[in-house]
Amino acid sequence: MANLNINKNRNMIPNWRSFGKSVILGELDSCNKNNAPRIVTSIDEYIIDWKVNGTLVHASELLSAAIVNNLRNDINVIEAAKFILNNSKNANYSHISTAKMILSGISSIDIKSDDITRIEILNDQIDNDIANIKRKITDTKLLLRKYPTNPILYTELSRYYSIIGNEKKAIEAMKIALHFSKDNRFILRCATRLFTHYGNPTNDYIDYIHKILVNSIATQYDPWLTSAEISLSGLKGVSSKNVKKGIELATSKNIMPAHISELSSALATIELSHGNRKKSRSFFENALISPNDNTLAQVEWAMQKDKSLIREKIDFSQKYNYEAESLKYFNEQKYELSVFYSARWFIDMPYSIRSLLFGSYISSNFLKDQKKSIILLQAGLKGHQNDPKLINNLAYALSLDGKPNEALIELNKIKYNSILDSETKACVIATEGLANYRLGNEDDGRAMYLKALEITKSINNETLNRLALLNLAREEIRINSKYISNIIDTVKKIPEFLSEPEVVLLKKEVLDQFEVNINKTRK
Repeated sequence: MANLNINKNRNMIPNWRSFGKSVILGELDSCNKNNAPRIVTSIDEYIIDWKVNGTLVHASELLSAAIVNNLRNDINVIEAAKFILNNSKNANYSHISTAKMILSGISSIDIKSDDITRIEILNDQIDNDIANIKRKITDTKLLLRKYPTNPILYTELSRYYSIIGNEKKAIEAMKIALHFSKDNRFILRCATRLFTHYGNPTNDYIDYIHKILVNSIATQYDPWLTSAEISLSGLKGVSSKNVKKGIELATSKNIMPAHISELSSALATIELSHGNRKKSRSFFENALISPNDNTLAQVEWAMQKDKSLIREKIDFSQKYNYEAESLKYFNEQKYELSVFYSARWFIDMPYSIRSLLFGSYISSNFLKDQKKSIILLQAGLKGHQNDPKLINNLAYALSLDGKPNEALIELNKIKYNSILDSETKACVIATEGLANYRLGNEDDGRAMYLKALEITKSINNETLNRLALLNLAREEIRINSKYISNIIDTVKKIPEFLSEPEVVLLKKEVLDQFEVNINKTRK
């Protein structure tokens, strides 16, 4: 059984990108309305990352971006090309040839930025990205020998480690960054995302970063940080002491709308959870005056719960708006486009696997394209080798694709003590049941599904309980089981109108197949 509750709660936890991208997105600008807007070119984020890090990999990425955007003559690009040639002993052939091409004025290289969004080549793209990330780690550690108190470098290093799934080193690097700078917006936002990403019942990560946010003087006047603190409180299930301050900042006439977008979304989410749709709508409308990608994703999530929340057409032209696009197309039942944007979402934020869980879930359950689902999940496992959710969903797709033996090989990689939540345990047991059914071991398969049903019932997860039942019913129909009539009677009791589209779809498929089998029997 694939693991993803599409309607799961979403909090306004900050997104985490490189320092260069954060600057270009305006997330580090002054909030004051009197500040003039910046003029941004298409390669500025790469220039900033190159200036901050000064490594061969960052120089090479700048050259590639310059070629794609036809900005080869930019002084920073020429500087980066010279840097590569001056350090040719440590550069690879690709770096050197691109630098020579830039300096000689040749323009015959073909780099297509859209290639990274093609699902079919995603694994090759991730292989290349991970290789670059490992080089960046090496280069950044060398830089830190020269600048051992630079918190931005430690934050970037933490991000690199998180992308390849090294939790311990990512946490260590971020704690050092916080030691040197506990009031910096960029570092606090990145730390909030990191500690939330790895937070679970066995550690104190969320409490740790929440305490730092609460005690930071910047949280009292910076709407970006006030939003992060309020969202973390919501994630913890406690009331934030900064809600009143947040409302004051969100309604301030002296702060530009772009800087209160996330805060307004966080306040809207609180009101939505309290059932106050009028106030929630008001805050969301405020958030949408000048939204960023995180706000748009939150709005799309909220509209799954109540489509009447937003009354005006939403502008989706924001940069890196891949999560919101993926959610938007899913809500519109345009599943191919939703999967397409989930892949772009992962490329943008590869430390998080939610994008691939989402895309693969849609591929498996709505498109019935198991091969596409397998590609997405294998891409995620390159940097997150031991993640039980990715492994489980891969095994589910492999089983449905007629490869149950491969599915069991994948499931055997899961360390059960690494599964921290009952939902994932139930899904893994159910998926093992599916693989056994497909191998002809129906008694074992049935026992595993029944165990999964017990777990989902004990934790009151109706969605997973219904999915386990429907998956069991599908397998019993396939083998023309003597138990199928009783199971179908239970299936028919699942309500007709639900907010879980995956349940509605699978119920229809199961009942349709049951009718087909009955008609065959009659003939």
